[in-house]
Amino acid sequence: MTTALILVYWENGPAGVVENGHIPLGAPKRCLNINLRHQASCRSGNKPIIFNFQKGEFFVNTITLKNRSPLNFVLLLFALSIPLWMIGAIYDVQLFPGFQLFQLPLAMPAVAALILIYGEGGRNGVFALLKRTYDFRNIKSKIWYLPILLTYPSIGFLDYLLQRMAGASFPELHFSLPIFLGYSTVFFLTYGEELGLTGYAVDRLQQRYSALTSGILLGLVWAGYHIPSFIISGYYSAEWIFWHALYTIVGRVLFVWVYNNSGKSLFSMAVLHSTFGLFWILLPTTDNLQKAPSYYDPRIAAFIAFSYVAMVTFLWGPKTLAQYRFARPNKPRAADKKQLVTTGR
Repeated sequence: MTTALILVYWENGPAGVVENGHIPLGAPKRCLNINLRHQASCRSGNKPIIFNFQKGEFFVNTITLKNRSPLNFVLLLFALSIPLWMIGAIYDVQLFPGFQLFQLPLAMPAVAALILIYGEGGRNGVFALLKRTYDFRNIKSKIWYLPILLTYPSIGFLDYLLQRMAGASFPELHFSLPIFLGYSTVFFLTYGEELGLTGYAVDRLQQRYSALTSGILLGLVWAGYHIPSFIISGYYSAEWIFWHALYTIVGRVLFVWVYNNSGKSLFSMAVLHSTFGLFWILLPTTDNLQKAPSYYDPRIAAFIAFSYVAMVTFLWGPKTLAQYRFARPNKPRAADKKQLVTTGR
């Protein structure tokens, strides 16, 4: 009999694990129904078992996480990226307008994830991951579209507002339709990162660490593979890079918070990621998309992100970032009293 590790989504918590049909100790007492749907692919031995199953209101494509290694993911990510940084630093190669060769490592998280998942689960594993790119139906509580769409634009607006209140002067802001249309493609490019950071790594990390720690660890990786591009571009000082990296690390905790509360939706992560620089793109001061506008101060953005994370951690708890402190207790429904868990043999 195989040992099936099936990722499930608790009603008021993060991902949990059902092992051979048994809910582990420490799991919330109440969880929604878990029903195995007709679509399943089971293999013997140590091969992953892939299920499409529905738990309560969520529809989730899952793959066993036991053999996933975040460390291998990080090592492969940088192994793929280093040659591109080296060549891009020597040769000025523009792959398409506004995108240089040294920026291509932004797509390497997806490449690394697909390579590793193919080795762990074959084509079924790859298809299961790619299907998560449009799992917007997982976001059952539509209120979570507010943090998905507004978290980073609000940080940009507050960054700008605080500087203006302090008397800083900036070039006149203007809306540029060509720049906005060019930036709209970023939504699709974000999958190059989120397929790896979210699709491959985050759930496995949350099996080992708290949601807060998982966010910080992923933030270190996220910032780490951006820093070489900033250095190669020559646009930024060491101080700017430090504060922007800190902003990136802290901000990743907000990603995990949204992820754990939006049905574990990879689509939600792509949308959230695409808003990272949206405020500055809507009102640019330059036509150079590779260069941050003058009214972006990463020091202020980092402190705003810190305040957001502190508030989120207090209200939702560092362990899961998904158990709202002031949530009203729900009365058990009849449908919640039944529980069916099926694993492959």
